[in-house]
Amino acid sequence: MNDPMKQINDFFQSRPKRTLLDSIDEAFRKSNSAANFSLDVKETKNHFIIIAELPGVPKEDIQVELRDDAVVITVKEQRHESRRISGVKSVSLPHYVLRQNMKAVYKHGLLEVQLNKKKPKKIEIE
Repeated sequence: MNDPMKQINDFFQSRPKRTLLDSIDEAFRKSNSAANFSLDVKETKNHFIIIAELPGVPKEDIQVELRDDAVVITVKEQRHESRRISGVKSVSLPHYVLRQNMKAVYKHGLLEVQLNKKKPKKIEIE
């Protein structure tokens, strides 16, 4: 009679090396790693701020979208003398960030996306 534990172990030992989920993960890693601009996230008391460094990129070639629980920044390919800027990067938003009234400003090669944070609820101590 076959040992069920041995069968389970054999199944996991012989499973395909690359699964569908591995392929999907790799595709997302490639799309994010293809973006070659830097991105920084900062928080203040009232705001969640995303800053992307996009020197020399015309404003028309930058797209900012709110997709579900993430802010997605897409930059159309730019070729400069010594470098290339392009790609897509996304930043997941924490639960305490409001998904409306998003503001984006582009000045001097810096894109700043600002979202408001929910006001904390004070709990009265008895």
